[in-house]
Amino acid sequence: MFRGDAWRTFTSAMTGEPNTATSTHESRDESATGQPADLKSLTPAMRQYWTQKQQAGDAILLFRMGDFYELFYDDAVLAARVLGLTLTSRDKGQTPLAGIPYHALEGYLARLVNAGYKVAISEQVEDPKQAKGVVERAIVRIVTPGTLTDDGLLDQTRPNILAAICPDEPQVGVATVELSTGELAVWMCDEGALLDELARVAPAEVLLAEWSGVGRHPLAEPIRERTGACVTHRNATDFNPHRAQALIEEQFEVRGLIGFGFEKIDASLQAAGALLAYLRETQLGAIKHLRPPRRQRVEDYLILDQTTLRSLEVERTMRGGSRSGSLLAAVDQTCNPMGARLLRRWLCYPLNDIERIQRR
Repeated sequence: MFRGDAWRTFTSAMTGEPNTATSTHESRDESATGQPADLKSLTPAMRQYWTQKQQAGDAILLFRMGDFYELFYDDAVLAARVLGLTLTSRDKGQTPLAGIPYHALEGYLARLVNAGYKVAISEQVEDPKQAKGVVERAIVRIVTPGTLTDDGLLDQTRPNILAAICPDEPQVGVATVELSTGELAVWMCDEGALLDELARVAPAEVLLAEWSGVGRHPLAEPIRERTGACVTHRNATDFNPHRAQALIEEQFEVRGLIGFGFEKIDASLQAAGALLAYLRETQLGAIKHLRPPRRQRVEDYLILDQTTLRSLEVERTMRGGSRSGSLLAAVDQTCNPMGARLLRRWLCYPLNDIERIQRR
């Protein structure tokens, strides 16, 4: 982990002045928007595209045109490389272009998300036959590694977790949400135990406040190496305690958090606020099913660090890294995905209370 000036810079970002930088994503450092200088010279459809590209931020935009989802400019170059698409161009080579058949969307979408990219999907929301001029389109969803809900895109044996972390030296607040079930959990852990905690949670995506220090965020690479998660950088104001409390109260239609067992906002709830801000943006407000935050007591479970999990081959074998041959695979007699995910949690979070063990 990190100490001294680096840690103080990180923590001060949580309550500092609003940051003018936009949200960034490490995986997209290689690609910029490449917006033309003169939008007036573009066709109405391309002006519509650029309006939505600005709305999509750092996500790859799939722009529905007839029977295809079209990608333009840097998005087209990136998608051609990642997906093996044929890269063409228009406007005498000035506009790179690639396309995906609409009926093959889910397969290509899974490959992009598994590669760590966010994807915005723009659909035609008007019948082309009724359109007067350019067909009306709208971004209907933004898909990220931590916000998958489609069964065809999910690993049925483990939860798809979106996590956020917020420092409060010498501890760190952690919040996780599984969008498909709506479960929202929060807890505090020691700074030195953070990476082991994340390895046990195995999130698909982790939200960090933008780093205001020199170079890259000191936690980004360690998180990627230890968990394989996609790291998404968010404006530090998303982690502000006042904003977090307002978002939580608005989401769950309450005044105050006493009813949920919280006397005051702590770093774990600040992280929960960042999750809510992100979900509102990516899910376009469709998060009414989320449950109120639940405090997870770290002391209720045995501590299993990443080395222990790997040595015991709880989830994966040491030799091949596969589920087959692991402890989980050996004892899994569950009948549905929910049971498989619950069994994984029981094995990765062993209880340390004999009465609760006997009740289980």
